[in-house]
Amino acid sequence: MRTTALRVAAALLAVLPLMVAGPRHVTALARDKAELAWNVDSTTYLHYAVETQAGVGEETDPKPNLQYVHLMGYEIGPDGGLAGLSRPWVFEEMLFQLGAALPGASARAEDAWTREWSFDRVSGTQQLEVSSSYLFKELAAYSGHECAHIVGTHKLKAERAGDNPPRWTKFELTTDAFFDGEAGCLLGMKLALRGSKLEPAPKAEEQPVTRNYLWDLEWKLKPPIDSTETEWIKKKVDIAISRGVERLWAQRGKEGYWPYGRHQRGGTALALLALLMCGENPDDPRVTEAFTLLQDTEFVTTYDVAVSIMAYEARYISKTEREAFLEGEKAAPGKRELGKEDLAEVQRLTDWLIANRNEPNVMWNYTRDPDQAARYDFSVTQYALLGLGTAMRCGAKIPTGYVRELVQFVRTLQAPDGPEIKRVVDYKPGKKKRGKKGDDKVTLSTKDIKARGWAYTYAATWTRETGATSAYGSMTCAGITTLIAGLDIAANMDEETRRAEFTNNSMYKNWERDTQLALDSGMAWMELWFSITRNPNNGRYWYYYYLYGLERICMLADVRYLGIHDWYFQGASALITLQADDGSWGGAVDTSFALLFLKRGTVQLSKPVYTGGPKD
Repeated sequence: MRTTALRVAAALLAVLPLMVAGPRHVTALARDKAELAWNVDSTTYLHYAVETQAGVGEETDPKPNLQYVHLMGYEIGPDGGLAGLSRPWVFEEMLFQLGAALPGASARAEDAWTREWSFDRVSGTQQLEVSSSYLFKELAAYSGHECAHIVGTHKLKAERAGDNPPRWTKFELTTDAFFDGEAGCLLGMKLALRGSKLEPAPKAEEQPVTRNYLWDLEWKLKPPIDSTETEWIKKKVDIAISRGVERLWAQRGKEGYWPYGRHQRGGTALALLALLMCGENPDDPRVTEAFTLLQDTEFVTTYDVAVSIMAYEARYISKTEREAFLEGEKAAPGKRELGKEDLAEVQRLTDWLIANRNEPNVMWNYTRDPDQAARYDFSVTQYALLGLGTAMRCGAKIPTGYVRELVQFVRTLQAPDGPEIKRVVDYKPGKKKRGKKGDDKVTLSTKDIKARGWAYTYAATWTRETGATSAYGSMTCAGITTLIAGLDIAANMDEETRRAEFTNNSMYKNWERDTQLALDSGMAWMELWFSITRNPNNGRYWYYYYLYGLERICMLADVRYLGIHDWYFQGASALITLQADDGSWGGAVDTSFALLFLKRGTVQLSKPVYTGGPKD
């Protein structure tokens, strides 16, 4: 971690007895001085875990259930301001932001400063305007280090009386932040919230009720991780995968399924996919039993069926090929020599996918629904195409007439405009010498690319005046996946099939060119909004699902760096820290997503698709 030395003048500037007309002692005490500026390497991962939290009010008052705060070094500025593209924040991050603010320069004890805040995008709370006052109180010991103790008092600037409940009617927060100037970051923060919120009554006809939020909390920094220490991280990843696999087996239900709501088949197929990609033996009786259960389970949704096809392929991927994924190496895909029964099952699954597109819509919904023929779902559509591409690798046959129109429609759902950026086309991180990192070498594209993403079940938007967009990370990953999967399926068609799909080679080339341009813009959006600590533009919603989507597009695009970000080792830094004591990352689904990220569990394409980005 790059550090800035903590400069302290705690000694007396002058402690000299002056003898003027008799003895008189004059003491001039210097105030403590410290560098109050965040100074963390962009590649450093910081994780603040909840040390303690308690509700100090009445039994009926809401109780705190706050979680961690985490960020990469590039997501916070010298003044402690979190990056604007990090929004929407969760409530924890808003509280952390209030306490993390600094002058961004050297200061002396008893120095004070103020700051005004307008929080308009925070999940779990309402729009909030806050006035903050800060005091560098003293140098104090915290967690065995000498830190600048900064006290912040934060009050509601104005009650938004015109808003319907819920709304804050009182918000008083005290933060005690302990900043280590040598490390260039906070080591911890204590908070005391004393607030009240007007909330809707349980019954519509009743008057709103006031809830008191009387919470005390402390966050402490866990050991930071330098995401460039790849060999150390690899060892930790091996341990995390081993523990995660053990826990995923334990999350299996009594009937042998890994249930996920109504997706009993899908939850089981996803768990099997993760377990097999993580090296579990395909001949393990538990694996065999689970596949038998799948065969006997009815087809319900597109997601269930598509992931089932992916699980069947994983049953036939060699150990050598799987290990190449984990090491970030390229391995020639082995043949998927499926057994006769498994190939027949993959064909049956494929036929169901083809028959259950939500026609006349060219996209897929969770189920084919004539009453909602206009509804499509980006999430399941990407899995449908992944399933079809997997089926082709496994030897199943898919008819023509599905890829061309679908990809064309997906392109119309991409935001029509976006900020122009120059994409990174080549990136080489500076090498470390004597503990210090050299300068990075970054080569940018010669042309500007508009960063354009996707939303969930509607065409994404972007507003030039404000920069606001409805696109977000996990769905932009879905849009990119759909384009790459479509390009891959088309590229692997024989000449006769491609002619039936596109009429002639000229039309195919035009379609391919337009799709690659859309793909270039989608990857530009991911570069601009890149994060491994949140689902970009969607906070923590579907966070592990997003990480699996990020892994998927980077593996399919065959890139180590997304822009200047080492997506795998930054993401792995977060996941090895977020893993629970029992080896999970929550339920079986999120645990499967985390394992698939750590294992780099997406099968790479035999013919990489051009995405216009950096080369490995």
